[in-house]
Amino acid sequence: MNQPKNQHWVPQFYLRHFATPQTRGMDHAKVWVFSKDEADGDETLTSIPSICAQRYLYSPLSEVGQRTWDLENQLSSLEHTLGGLWPSLAADCVDLSDPSVRKGVSLFVAVMHLRHPHTLIVVEEIHRSLVAFYEEMPRRPDGTPDVDSVEIGGAIYPLDASQWHAYRAWGRNDHHRFFTHLVRSEAVHLAEILLEKRWSMVASERDTFVTTDKPVGIQHQTETVFGLRTPGVIVSFPVSPTRLLVMDDMHHEPANQYYPLKASMSGAFNHHIWHNGSGLMITGRAISEALAELVGWADSLAKRDA
Repeated sequence: MNQPKNQHWVPQFYLRHFATPQTRGMDHAKVWVFSKDEADGDETLTSIPSICAQRYLYSPLSEVGQRTWDLENQLSSLEHTLGGLWPSLAADCVDLSDPSVRKGVSLFVAVMHLRHPHTLIVVEEIHRSLVAFYEEMPRRPDGTPDVDSVEIGGAIYPLDASQWHAYRAWGRNDHHRFFTHLVRSEAVHLAEILLEKRWSMVASERDTFVTTDKPVGIQHQTETVFGLRTPGVIVSFPVSPTRLLVMDDMHHEPANQYYPLKASMSGAFNHHIWHNGSGLMITGRAISEALAELVGWADSLAKRDA
């Protein structure tokens, strides 16, 4: 079986739901793409296979120089499974309390959060920071850091420095392999966190919601540094142009409800989606129309706070 060299971090089946009305459902569906980087110029009408992809993103070289396909195959299997559910989730009123729906969607959103290329960048940054930190420590005769434990957030963690030299010498392929390991090892745990949240769906009668090249949105009302595990975190995910999934910890409110979108709030929701995106707005709508809603909402907010 031929393995894909160009591997998508935002699945194509998902992006097809955001295609232009003229190409939606076609083999070569297209979307409008608009970049946060002014140097990229105006919006472009782009075929879905050409965006949100990177060569061998999930297939690093093994220690013997062979491409590994385990994660890519697992992601393809997950996408195939969720692809069957998505048309109903994207347009109908699926029972959000259904355990099979919740498990599948939770895992998908958790994987989407982890599989983004930014996670690979974070892995590299953490490695550089740890190496710089331990290089300042006293050394044992064998050159390893003379440290048996570290204190983080008031807790003491034992430190095994026996593999220090190998870790210190990590290169690009080592980071890449750890990135794929992280996606596989953490996805179920993050999915379990999402399962415990209160779910609701914001529903629009017309194409409204945009998506981005990083569609999992995470916010907190009071904290500035937080992750999916932080209590009070709100996770949002644009399922389709007419459905926005929201997962929060407001368990005193009714769960698994569908709420009709208020027309005045379309700019607010899309602003949040756009803010959380890495670089690209992706939509089947006219970009000028979506941006006008964002600007209109921002202007009304500024007038309110004036």
